[in-house]
Amino acid sequence: MLVDPAQVAPLVAALEADGWEQVTTFEHGSVFAHAATFHHRVWGTADLHRAFPGLDRDAAATFERLWARRETVDLGGAPCSVPDLTARRLVSLVHAARDASGRSRHDVRVAWTEVDKAERARIEDLAAELGAQVPLALATGRPEAVEGLPGARVWQAVHDGAAPSEVWWARARDAEGPLVKARALVEAPQVNRDHLGLRLGHAPSRREVRREWWVRWGRFLRR
Repeated sequence: MLVDPAQVAPLVAALEADGWEQVTTFEHGSVFAHAATFHHRVWGTADLHRAFPGLDRDAAATFERLWARRETVDLGGAPCSVPDLTARRLVSLVHAARDASGRSRHDVRVAWTEVDKAERARIEDLAAELGAQVPLALATGRPEAVEGLPGARVWQAVHDGAAPSEVWWARARDAEGPLVKARALVEAPQVNRDHLGLRLGHAPSRREVRREWWVRWGRFLRR
């Protein structure tokens, strides 16, 4: 679910009041810091997106653009607002750029390979408007088109299924300005408590966090 970034806090409060437990935070859910995971004992798991990776140059502007041209579809017997068809195709393609396993080949075929030139042009135009040229090019097999573009290194690393340390190093190289680069390098060896808790099945203790920190540094030095 993609939400207006300005409405994240009240929506989180409403979810928690209705029995949803936050499992991962926005800041540490992924390298893109875009979504948090919630779990409900009846309804299961849901991801709340405050932005969508690849469409996050200006998350608020992206949401407004998608909302302005929304359509309504029936999902589970309830009318739900969704982006228009061109935007849905772009979202599928940008998501496919993060899939190093190749399972998204079907999405690429349906959203790009099998559409006509006019629709491809519309997808390209929307990608340019929202800053999604890099993931779109990678998803559609045009890596030569991303060289030198903002975010190209981290997207290439994610697209290739690189190790977490390599993704963080790519993020640092993509960062603009010495302060942003320094922050990325400082954060790289830190333990992601959200992911560690998911792996352990419980909130990690200080001892478990320290142990994981040493494991991460050992792995980092070996690589």
